[in-house]
This record gives sequence, C-alpha cells and structure tokens, in this order.
Amino acid sequence: MIRKVVLACLMLAALASHAAPAPPPQGMELAIVPYLPARILLERYKPLRVYLERSLRRPVTLFTAPDYQTFIARTQRREYTFVVTVAHAARLAELEAGYVPMLRPAMDTHAILLVARDGPIRSIADLRGRRVAVPDNLAIVTQLGAEVLRSHGLKPGEDVTLYTATTHSTAMHAVLAGEAEAAVVSDRAFIAAASDLKQELRAIATSASGVPGVVYLASPAVPGALVAEITQAILGFANETADGRKFLESLGYDALRALKPDELAVVDGHVAPLKAELRRKQP
Repeated sequence: MIRKVVLACLMLAALASHAAPAPPPQGMELAIVPYLPARILLERYKPLRVYLERSLRRPVTLFTAPDYQTFIARTQRREYTFVVTVAHAARLAELEAGYVPMLRPAMDTHAILLVARDGPIRSIADLRGRRVAVPDNLAIVTQLGAEVLRSHGLKPGEDVTLYTATTHSTAMHAVLAGEAEAAVVSDRAFIAAASDLKQELRAIATSASGVPGVVYLASPAVPGALVAEITQAILGFANETADGRKFLESLGYDALRALKPDELAVVDGHVAPLKAELRRKQP
C-alpha cells in the first residue's frame, strides 16, 4: 500500500513538471495624445514606461495615433486602457465614455503666440492678413490662441489664416521655415523645446486663462484598485525620483498631482467647440 502511494505521488510530481507554465502578467497600455511627433513622444515617455514595468512587474506598451482626431475617436470608443490626453478631450472622455481622471501637471498650461525673433512681426496687430500655425484645430491651445487673437480684434479664418501644422514642434518650425508668420503653442511645449529653437523665436502674447496641460485617465473597465496602484506608481516616479524629475522637465512640467473631484469642469466651455470641430472633420 505504501509503495502505491509513493508511486502515485511520483506520477503527480511528473505531471506537474510538464504542466503549462504560469501565464505572464497582464500588460498595461498607455496611449498618449500626439501633441509632439511620435518619435519624440515615445522617447520622452520611455523613462515612465521603464519605471512602470519595473514597479508593477508587468509589460507596459506606449501608444499614440497619427492625429488628434483619430486619438480622440479611439478614446471615445474605449480602445485605450490608460490615456494621457489634452484637457478638453479628457473632459469629453470623462463625461461621455466614462473614463476616470487620475493625474494632471501641478501647473496650468497657457497658449503663447510665437514669432521669429528677428522677423518683421512686432505685435499681434501685425498679423492681420498673415498665417498663424497651430498644432491642430482640435488642440485646446488652438482654442486659447484663437481667444487671444479675437481679444486683439483679429478674427481667425477672416483676419488671420490658421495653418494646421500637426504638432507643437512642427508649428514652431513652420515659423522658421517661412510657412507661417506666427505659431500658437503651449508654453510648456516651448519650455521643453530644443534650445536652438527657442533662441530663434519669441513670445508676443500669452493667453489669460490656463488649463491642465495633459490629463491621465483610466478606462472604466479597469478595476479601481489597479487604477489606484498605477496612480501612486506614476506619482512616485514623477515626484520622488531623479529620473522622474528629468522626465517632467523634458515635458516642461515641475510635478504631477491627483485630480480633485470634478476638477475638469473648468474646461467645460471648451468641450462644445471640440465636439463641433470633430463633427466638422467627419468624412
């Protein structure tokens, strides 16, 4: 009898040794709105990806999209698990797709109007009849920049032509290439720009109001405990490590913080124009 029990145990051990390996940990996906060229975007967010992989012990994949319209549409369809997006698109995702706001930069972002440092444009009035490059018609800084122009008596689309340059970087380069006489970008993007680019440009106006530059959100499909874990991991990296501080500096920020309940309501006035522009862009 004892011999039969021993043989049975040995057979079970052999079967266990040939059992399927444990499944790998479920990966995390982080999608980032394409406010910079994809190569630069993925490069700047790489330190965060590496830290999260090590901290959470799971693979992390970064995503973006070819343009704002595609990115926002995919977010609204809940194709992204975790998202870093612009403020009014974040509010839209919260209200209509159920995304959960997590984090934002500690400081607000403002739109600035840039011109060539040694160029002929000395004031906003000089832009009448000229072209102004913008990152995208869907970008919230484009809305803020349009408010600046209107406050100085220039109506976008009539007195000034808005030239879509795809990203903040390409909008700045458009001025130096002579494709536009001015550019509207976020002050954070300008701070984070290459030093030689900043030396060639100067700001002639800043928007009166500021908004959260980007917002981190989680899909409603993500369990609350996991949202809390990843929120704390990102905060710990960004605010408490040397690599995290360099990461924030590369984006023009000084810290991240948790969002307060309903804090994104501050950009509600920008959501309707965003939805109208999305409808206009539909084929």
